[in-house]
Amino acid sequence: MNDQARENLVEWLKQVMDAESAQAANEEIRAGERLLATYSAPNPDARTLTVIKARMVLAAARRRRKILILRGSLAAAAAVVVIAMIGLLGPGSTSRAPTVHAAIIPTAIWESDNIEADDLDLVYFTSEIRRIEAQMQALEAGESESRGSGALQKLEMELMNVEIEFWKG
Repeated sequence: MNDQARENLVEWLKQVMDAESAQAANEEIRAGERLLATYSAPNPDARTLTVIKARMVLAAARRRRKILILRGSLAAAAAVVVIAMIGLLGPGSTSRAPTVHAAIIPTAIWESDNIEADDLDLVYFTSEIRRIEAQMQALEAGESESRGSGALQKLEMELMNVEIEFWKG
């Protein structure tokens, strides 16, 4: 034991015992350390260490398997509870008026077979994205007359601006 640890031990012993008992306990601890230093323990056999390590691995595997089984059981129980709640509180038990979710899209567009062609915003964004993609492909293939190093970055920025404008609505 180093000097700092010994000092900490003596201080702690003095806090929990009277001074004489603390000194006696400190001496007993020193005598025990000297005895252990005199008669060192033999190193364990390599086969014994291997057996111990194998048992630890098996115990960890069992524990992991139990945790996985528990986790699966909890997930199944949660699914059963959710299904039961949906069954008990299904759509028939509410007295609220039905919500119309498609009210933000005009009926003509909603009933159309080609929403992309009927919605002018979608037409605009689709054409802009296709135009920018074509320019980027031409730049990468070297077919464009503007071969500046910043041309590709400018097109990428323009594409990002179109995407931001799209998500803003």
